[in-house]
Amino acid sequence: MIARTGCAPLDLSFEYFPPKTAAGAAKLPETALALQDYRPSFFSVTYGAGGTTQEGTLEAVQAIGAATGVPGACHLTCVG
Repeated sequence: MIARTGCAPLDLSFEYFPPKTAAGAAKLPETALALQDYRPSFFSVTYGAGGTTQEGTLEAVQAIGAATGVPGACHLTCVG
């Protein structure tokens, strides 16, 4: 949580798209570690509208959680 002067604490989360390349997947934990400094409550990885980016969602959530210890969630998009 980020403390704001004169306000209640702010809950913060970050949402990712699943990496499309092996290089992107390798960089994901590094990026999550850098954002961990902001003390997010959780990370989420999108599933994509209509399931367009479903490949890699679970793997990305697991990689972020393993690198940071911050809870992760698969963001499922419900359409149709």
